Amino acid sequence: MADGRDLILKRDVGDLQVWRNTLPGMWAWLLQRVSAILILLFLTLHFFLPYRRPLQFLLLLVVALHASLGIRVFLIDLGANVKTQKVLFIIFLILAAFGLIFIWNYLPLGG
Repeated sequence: MADGRDLILKRDVGDLQVWRNTLPGMWAWLLQRVSAILILLFLTLHFFLPYRRPLQFLLLLVVALHASLGIRVFLIDLGANVKTQKVLFIIFLILAAFGLIFIWNYLPLGG
């Protein structure tokens, strides 16, 4: 019987070809996880340093990114074709950028 070490998949992360072959869905997953951690960080900083414009902008940026990637996952769960991962990823990144610009320009955020 084989031990558990035979079942571990390993990638050579130093090889650039490995990163080029990573699918868009994996990048979206990774960005959403990183954005969740950044939301926690920026929200904590926001409690201690309220009304700092750069901090508000970064928090809004990360929330817009996280929300748009969450909507992408929701659409895939509802049955959107998984082959459209790259298109959905790009569309929702653009929507996050437009949402950020709209909210930043049209809402009074601590003047």
